[in-house]
Amino acid sequence: MAATANITVSGNFSSLATGSRTVGPNTVTSTNANGQVQQIVLQSGANTVTVPSTPATTGCVIVLPSTNTALTTLKGVTGDTGVPIGKVGTIMLSWDSGNAPSSFCLTSASTQTGLVTEISFF
Repeated sequence: MAATANITVSGNFSSLATGSRTVGPNTVTSTNANGQVQQIVLQSGANTVTVPSTPATTGCVIVLPSTNTALTTLKGVTGDTGVPIGKVGTIMLSWDSGNAPSSFCLTSASTQTGLVTEISFF
């Protein structure tokens, strides 16, 4: 029996000029979940993350260390401008399992000595 995953994102915005707003719940489902976890101490510059290929992934959850002080940027390949994802927090990436990336880069403004970034694939 294949592993499954249901990753749900939901939230609530309050005290907006227009009132409150609820987001989600939005659920990404994988009927062939990967379940691999990579723990990486990000070095200064580009850190290539290899996406597991078997079983094919549907996405990942990236958790930056809660005490990190170095800006981290998500990139498709070394050299692109990328998207700054911050110093701390969590980001979810979702893709079609039939067209999963083979890798992506997390670029750190400086070495995150002693701090572990955790990437859980589903």
